Amino acid sequence: MAVLAAVGVGYFLSQDGADRAEAGDCLKNDGDPIFPDLRVVDCGDADAEYEVVQVLHDTVDTARCQGVSDIGYEEQADRARHKSGKRYVLCFDGIKKK
Repeated sequence: MAVLAAVGVGYFLSQDGADRAEAGDCLKNDGDPIFPDLRVVDCGDADAEYEVVQVLHDTVDTARCQGVSDIGYEEQADRARHKSGKRYVLCFDGIKKK
Protein backbone atom coordinates (compact mmCIF):
# COMPACT_ATOMS: atom_id res chain seq x y z
CA MET A 1 0.00 0.00 0.00
CA ALA A 2 1.26 3.42 -0.84
CA VAL A 3 2.33 5.50 2.09
CA LEU A 4 1.23 9.09 2.11
CA ALA A 5 3.92 11.52 3.15
CA ALA A 6 3.39 15.21 3.49
CA VAL A 7 6.68 16.38 2.13
CA GLY A 8 6.29 19.98 3.21
CA VAL A 9 5.39 23.45 2.12
CA GLY A 10 7.42 25.32 -0.47
CA TYR A 11 7.36 28.96 -1.39
CA PHE A 12 9.59 29.16 -4.45
CA LEU A 13 7.84 30.03 -7.69
CA SER A 14 9.64 30.00 -11.02
CA GLN A 15 9.15 29.19 -14.67
CA ASP A 16 9.76 25.49 -14.06
CA GLY A 17 8.48 25.47 -10.48
CA ALA A 18 6.10 22.97 -8.97
CA ASP A 19 3.23 25.45 -9.32
CA ARG A 20 3.30 24.81 -13.08
CA ALA A 21 3.34 21.00 -12.85
CA GLU A 22 0.67 18.92 -14.55
CA ALA A 23 -0.17 15.22 -14.42
CA GLY A 24 2.51 13.30 -16.30
CA ASP A 25 5.25 15.86 -15.58
CA CYS A 26 8.39 14.80 -13.73
CA LEU A 27 10.00 16.61 -10.81
CA LYS A 28 13.38 17.03 -9.19
CA ASN A 29 13.84 18.17 -5.60
CA ASP A 30 16.61 20.76 -5.38
CA GLY A 31 15.94 21.09 -1.65
CA ASP A 32 15.63 18.33 0.91
CA PRO A 33 12.74 16.26 2.35
CA ILE A 34 12.03 18.86 5.06
CA PHE A 35 12.32 21.96 2.85
CA PRO A 36 11.62 20.78 -0.70
CA ASP A 37 12.30 22.94 -3.73
CA LEU A 38 10.57 21.05 -6.52
CA ARG A 39 10.94 21.91 -10.18
CA VAL A 40 9.64 20.36 -13.37
CA VAL A 41 12.24 18.45 -15.40
CA ASP A 42 12.10 16.28 -18.51
CA CYS A 43 11.04 12.74 -17.58
CA GLY A 44 14.01 11.37 -19.54
CA ASP A 45 16.40 13.48 -17.47
CA ALA A 46 18.66 11.53 -15.11
CA ASP A 47 17.68 14.02 -12.37
CA ALA A 48 13.94 13.17 -12.56
CA GLU A 49 12.92 11.83 -9.15
CA TYR A 50 9.10 11.91 -9.17
CA GLU A 51 6.20 11.72 -11.61
CA VAL A 52 3.06 13.79 -11.01
CA VAL A 53 -0.07 11.62 -10.93
CA GLN A 54 -2.64 14.30 -10.13
CA VAL A 55 -2.83 18.04 -9.40
CA LEU A 56 -5.49 19.26 -6.97
CA HIS A 57 -6.19 23.00 -7.15
CA ASP A 58 -7.47 25.28 -4.37
CA THR A 59 -6.56 22.92 -1.53
CA VAL A 60 -3.65 22.03 0.73
CA ASP A 61 -5.19 18.71 1.89
CA THR A 62 -2.49 16.15 1.06
CA ALA A 63 -4.72 13.37 2.42
CA ARG A 64 -6.61 13.58 -0.89
CA CYS A 65 -3.59 11.85 -2.50
CA GLN A 66 -4.16 8.73 -0.40
CA GLY A 67 -4.82 5.78 -2.68
CA VAL A 68 -3.80 7.88 -5.70
CA SER A 69 -0.05 8.26 -5.20
CA ASP A 70 2.82 7.65 -2.80
CA ILE A 71 3.40 11.28 -1.85
CA GLY A 72 1.31 14.38 -1.34
CA TYR A 73 3.01 17.77 -1.55
CA GLU A 74 1.22 21.00 -0.81
CA GLU A 75 2.15 24.57 -1.49
CA GLN A 76 0.61 27.91 -0.69
CA ALA A 77 1.85 30.98 -2.50
CA ASP A 78 0.48 33.53 -0.07
CA ARG A 79 3.48 34.44 2.04
CA ALA A 80 5.38 37.73 2.01
CA ARG A 81 7.21 37.22 -1.31
CA HIS A 82 4.35 35.57 -3.20
CA LYS A 83 0.91 37.14 -3.04
CA SER A 84 -0.82 35.10 -5.74
CA GLY A 85 -2.93 33.18 -3.23
CA LYS A 86 -2.39 30.01 -5.29
CA ARG A 87 -2.97 26.81 -3.28
CA TYR A 88 -2.52 23.31 -4.63
CA VAL A 89 -1.52 19.73 -3.90
CA LEU A 90 0.66 17.59 -6.13
CA CYS A 91 0.13 13.83 -5.85
CA PHE A 92 3.21 12.07 -7.15
CA ASP A 93 5.13 8.80 -7.15
CA GLY A 94 8.86 8.20 -6.96
CA ILE A 95 10.52 7.16 -10.20
CA LYS A 96 12.28 3.83 -9.91
CA LYS A 97 15.79 4.07 -11.33
CA LYS A 98 17.02 1.12 -13.42
